[in-house]
Amino acid sequence: MRSLKRLSKDRQTAKASVELGNWVKLDARTDFSPAGLVAVGVLVSGILLSTSVLVAAAGRAKARRVAARRDRSLPY
Repeated sequence: MRSLKRLSKDRQTAKASVELGNWVKLDARTDFSPAGLVAVGVLVSGILLSTSVLVAAAGRAKARRVAARRDRSLPY
């Protein structure tokens, strides 16, 4: 295990421990630098923005299919 002295004061750390009955015990520990937190925020923002684009595109495609059923001259 790494020494805690190595971590600088500007890093964020988190620990979690979960016990499920007598059989399962899970321990986790992580630390982030400020740049790492910004990177995670940018990635999550990108995922959320791309999801909204996909939902909008799916809505437009559905509207085109409905219109094609009404007017048989439009391609399916």
